[in-house]
Amino acid sequence: MNLKEVLEDYRDDAKALKNILLALDFAMQRIHEKGYFISNFDPEKIILNNEKFSFLSFKGLLSRDEYDKSGMRVNLYQAAKIGLLAYSNMKIEGNMNQEYYRLIRDNLSTFNKYEVIPSDLYEYYEEVFLRGHVGYLLDYLEKKMENKGGYANQKRLSTEVGRQFVENANENQAFINILFIPSILALLYLVGLFIYTFIIK
Repeated sequence: MNLKEVLEDYRDDAKALKNILLALDFAMQRIHEKGYFISNFDPEKIILNNEKFSFLSFKGLLSRDEYDKSGMRVNLYQAAKIGLLAYSNMKIEGNMNQEYYRLIRDNLSTFNKYEVIPSDLYEYYEEVFLRGHVGYLLDYLEKKMENKGGYANQKRLSTEVGRQFVENANENQAFINILFIPSILALLYLVGLFIYTFIIK
């Protein structure tokens, strides 16, 4: 199954869509950490195995250019575009050009006219397209939770948990389950709430 098919299958389930986008963001972050970027963000060419991403999901789609870091930034725009299109029930395309970027920036609210995009996700899209604060979706959500709960070390903890699921002896076997990431976030939120309630207070 490819990414486009998975997103289309879950179009009526806002929560499941968010889980898929979080897993895509996590996979993209791992790819970038290895010094690669996704040179062709066609969702029909990104293949999932049992609803999981692996480095093999992006076979033939990765490039490496140590002198050009703009590819990583473009990937963040492309992933955000895929999310907006999926929630808006529009044709899902991943590759981005300047014209499409302007179209999204100038009409962002029309992508959420029925308010189906979860509020924290839509705020992230506002940061990316309206304010130019381009970063990973997971980092944005973690920072937001950290600011609400007043606890630290969340990013470190989530990175350690995530590492267990993506780093194997052979990086081509590293998988990210799209349903696991929200569980991590919920667990971290509860841990942070516990720390805030019983230790900091």
